[in-house]
Amino acid sequence: MRQLLWLAAVALAACSTDPSTSAPDNDAAGSSPDSIVKLPAATMAAAFDSATVISLPPTQLPAGVPRLPGQVLELKQWTDINGRNLLVVTRTPARTLPARPDDPNETKSVSLYARQFVQRAESWQELWRLQDAVERCAFDTWLGPVPGAMSITDLDADGQTETTLLYRLVCRSDVSPAQQKLILREGAAKYALRGYSVVQYDAVPAAQRVPPTACCLDTIPPARLEVRYELLDGRYETEREFRLAPAAFLRFARQQWRRWSVEEEVEQL
Repeated sequence: MRQLLWLAAVALAACSTDPSTSAPDNDAAGSSPDSIVKLPAATMAAAFDSATVISLPPTQLPAGVPRLPGQVLELKQWTDINGRNLLVVTRTPARTLPARPDDPNETKSVSLYARQFVQRAESWQELWRLQDAVERCAFDTWLGPVPGAMSITDLDADGQTETTLLYRLVCRSDVSPAQQKLILREGAAKYALRGYSVVQYDAVPAAQRVPPTACCLDTIPPARLEVRYELLDGRYETEREFRLAPAAFLRFARQQWRRWSVEEEVEQL
């Protein structure tokens, strides 16, 4: 049963909006270069204080900001060297889909959207976008950011902030780990970790299952993962996307992944 559900988790990655396992989230990396705002380079950068990030009520979307599909989950505002920034994260209601000849069960689909805007010359310009989804899931379904895990930083002290989102995608009928993604954006640059959460399923506390080193699932033979499904817990595929990033970015991403890899509550839509 665990093996079948592990295969279902793998199938989830294939049925999401991710175009491939190497680039699973559909965001500005797949947009035209013209969709990225080109901003002036920093001359003198003061230290960024994360305490200046303001959480706005979901109903207080500033005038001129395009509305995204679904319910607002995160609405953050802050200022860096580029000016006034706004992060909007939304999720659509779960849609129940009828059975098909090739799928005799009713299924659910749900989508997640994220956009960061910067205010330039009295208008809001999109800096980057992300879209992901769980599609046609016949089991318990969940999609959303991990509460408290979103962060705004300036790790390289260049005056331009980084935005880090950490969210989970769930389609399961038991206590298999959720698919988990960490996306770090600094303007047009995108860095990601993609793997699995740690979930409680026996008498051993989930926190004790967090591996000391979360990288790298792509070095473990698939045949071994099929029989040692517990190796998925808390691990991600690779760190290759951080190869050209400042060293501080990967250090931070590793810390965040480890901090938030345990599912405190098993949620469903």
